[in-house]
Amino acid sequence: MKTSPEMQIIRGVKIYPPSHKRVQKLLSDASAPEIHGDKVWFSTYFIMDYLDANPPEPKTRVLDIGCGWGALGIYCVKKFQAKVTGVDADKFVFPLLDLHAQLNNVNIAKKVSKYEDLKPEFLAKQDIILGGDICFWDELVEPLFKLISSALEAGVSHIIIADPGRPPFLTLARRCKKLFKAKVRKVQVSKPRKHEGYLLIIDNAAA
Repeated sequence: MKTSPEMQIIRGVKIYPPSHKRVQKLLSDASAPEIHGDKVWFSTYFIMDYLDANPPEPKTRVLDIGCGWGALGIYCVKKFQAKVTGVDADKFVFPLLDLHAQLNNVNIAKKVSKYEDLKPEFLAKQDIILGGDICFWDELVEPLFKLISSALEAGVSHIIIADPGRPPFLTLARRCKKLFKAKVRKVQVSKPRKHEGYLLIIDNAAA
């Protein structure tokens, strides 16, 4: 990892720190993100490390749900030449995603949507669904569970969701273990700082 007051390079992805003047301008606008889109959350790095050890095929179609600044999707484009769509319910995160996509010289498709509003025909066009730090409220458990169910029915091959271990995430993980034969793996990262958490891994062939 390279770091400076101006930019960090983490897992090969260039990321502006929240204190950077270009980020601060977007965060201070009247159109600043409203749903925790104020930084790159650490569960992103759990998924990056998992994908590094279990790489998808080149040009895999990846849906990054709750994409925020887009670091995970950018990683997938740079590392695996994936075709990524970033989805977020908060349309105001997309200027920050665009800022980082431009910084990394990649293209990320964008879609404003809540989890429960993603249609089966759209999900059917995806190979993998990824999401980091996206199950932080109790009221998100049911929409995410329904999304996972719809995605598996639509033929999505893998779903990977990461979290530090909040109760809503653990509730979702238990339901997925029971109904979809999901795996829950405890993980940790040491860079950019030490953090521990969990991966919820669902393989459609096993569900």
